[in-house]
Amino acid sequence: MPADHTPVMELLYASHASAQRKAPVRRGDDPACQVVLRAAKADADDSGMERLTSLALGTAVCASDLTAVLADHKNITPKQLMDELVAARRDQGAEDTAMPDLLLAMRAKEPDQAVELLGNLMAGDDDAFLDLIVELGGYAATCVSLLEILEISPVEDTLAALTETVKQFFADKQPHHTEAAEERR
Repeated sequence: MPADHTPVMELLYASHASAQRKAPVRRGDDPACQVVLRAAKADADDSGMERLTSLALGTAVCASDLTAVLADHKNITPKQLMDELVAARRDQGAEDTAMPDLLLAMRAKEPDQAVELLGNLMAGDDDAFLDLIVELGGYAATCVSLLEILEISPVEDTLAALTETVKQFFADKQPHHTEAAEERR
C-alpha cells in the first residue's frame, strides 16, 4: 500500500479542531488520538508499521516546514526556535520529548537522521511513538494557528499548502524544505 497524504491531513485537521476547543477532552476521545489509533489498529491488523511510519513522517514534514516559516518570521533559525520551545516546555514542567530532535533532523541535509530517530522510537516504547505522532499533530496545529494570528497565512491557505507538501513528499518529489516554506509566504 503506497503512502497517502490523507491520514496526515486528517491528523492536522483533527489536531487543529482539538486546539480550538475550550473544554478539555479525554485523551481517548480526542479526534487527533483517534486518527493515530485507527492507523495503529490497521497496522496491527496487517502486522506492519507502514501507516504509522507514514503518518509520523508526513506530519513531521509539515511541522518542520511550519517551524521554518515561524523561525524566519522571528528572524531566527529553526534550531533557535526549537531551543525556545524546549525551554518554555521545561519552564512549564513538561518532560522532554523526541519532537524537537525529530524536527531538526527533518531540516538537516541528511534525511537518514530523521528515519533513524523514528526507527529507534518505533523499536522502543510503542506508546511513546504514538504520543509523538499526536504531539507532532498538535504542534503543527499550533503553528497553523500562529501563522494566522501573525497574519502570515490564513488557516485554510496554510492547510492547502501543507496538503501539497505532503502529496509531494509521498510522491517522492520531495521539495526542498526551504522552498516549500517559501511557497507558504
